[in-house]
Amino acid sequence: MVCPNCRSNVSDKRIRCDRCGQDLEIYKKVYRVSNMYYNQGLAKARVRDLSGAIIALRKSLELNKLNTNARNLLGLIYFEMGETVAALSEWVISKHFQPDNNDADRYINSIQENPTKLDNLNQAIKRYNNALSFAKQGSDDLAIIQLKRVLQLNPNFIRAYHLISLLYMKNGEREKAKKCLSKAARIDVNNTTTLRYLKELEPQTAAGKEGDASVNDDKDATSSIMPVTSYREEKPNVMAFVNLIIGVLIGLAVAAFLIFPTIKNKDANNDVARNHEDYSAGLAALEEKDAIIEQLQNEKDELETTVATLRAELDSIIIPEVNPNLYDSLFEISSLLTEEFSKEERDRDFKQIAEKLRLLDTSMYETDAALQLADKFKQMVYPIASEQFYDTGHDIYGEGRYEEALQYLLQAYYFNPDNYDAIYFIGRAYHRLQDYDNAKIYYELIVNNFQDTRRYDSAKSYLGQIQD
Repeated sequence: MVCPNCRSNVSDKRIRCDRCGQDLEIYKKVYRVSNMYYNQGLAKARVRDLSGAIIALRKSLELNKLNTNARNLLGLIYFEMGETVAALSEWVISKHFQPDNNDADRYINSIQENPTKLDNLNQAIKRYNNALSFAKQGSDDLAIIQLKRVLQLNPNFIRAYHLISLLYMKNGEREKAKKCLSKAARIDVNNTTTLRYLKELEPQTAAGKEGDASVNDDKDATSSIMPVTSYREEKPNVMAFVNLIIGVLIGLAVAAFLIFPTIKNKDANNDVARNHEDYSAGLAALEEKDAIIEQLQNEKDELETTVATLRAELDSIIIPEVNPNLYDSLFEISSLLTEEFSKEERDRDFKQIAEKLRLLDTSMYETDAALQLADKFKQMVYPIASEQFYDTGHDIYGEGRYEEALQYLLQAYYFNPDNYDAIYFIGRAYHRLQDYDNAKIYYELIVNNFQDTRRYDSAKSYLGQIQD
């Protein structure tokens, strides 16, 4: 195992690190639990329970962020669900923790080596955002056209299946919705959103005619995911059908009430008894029909409630104002990170990526996942970029080009406010340029906040010179 303190390799039989003396007993227990969750995620992934696998793998990474096997598998699952950006980010993070002998290299290279595939994935994201925008504007037809193209470019994009299914349901095309949801269910058998939408379709499916092949074939869509081979383009309105049934039953009840008491028995001696008996039977039949009518009315009310719920859910999905190019910058940053991590460590340059992250506008992101991904990138890139800006600025400072050095040193300080080396040489550069006011500010930062560092004594001495 790797010591979490000094990052040196330690034999699994050791309970303490030979290099730093760190007690490893607790860490070993944590790692075992992390591996247990990884195995659970692997087992769930094998039976296409991708949602369950994601939950297990996230728990594994919460316990041990260095578990590259769990992180790589999580990336594969995201990719299988059509979440390309999320997949790439997990593989990039995996390479950050394990630069060598990492399967993430193979996954990333397989995408990089196929520019057409990469372009298709990028186009799918753009078109999905366009579809969201069209849906918000009420242009359902345009949104559906975009989503069909999205699914051609990325056939496993589950979120696209969900959105197009909602649009179909909104427009009463329930068979088309069920067909799309069935495809999504084959990708991830226990996706809660997919199963919930399929459940919403069940009441109206049950109200269909007996013997309807398309209804019977998909009677249990959640347990037997079978493709819908045919559907009726112009399906009768279910509400009208329910109302028709109610009307027929009312007619039967009225007919029973009017006709039954008038039936005459051939035996004249039993007319009164027979009429009384028939009248009682008619009343009983009428009561039975009334119960059926009440039941159907309740079912009708439930269906209306379901439709209202679906419409509300659709509205909640398409409310955010979406820019078609909203995630282009995030996707570009992910690609740049992938490219840099594919290089030798000495050749990597994160300064440009840090600048792009600094200029990234996340205020319009409509999902927490996008915000979290941007934060992950910053946590990963900023400290490295700070050191690279500092190294460049320090070299230029050594050549006596103090103004130019300040440009890089200030960047180093921005991306890591705890980079005391950068702070110190910012003060020295201002001091050399005889800008004593600014020099004093940065010397004081060292003196007040970094007393235990190697720069403290020098900064304190120079600060005294300025104050004198």
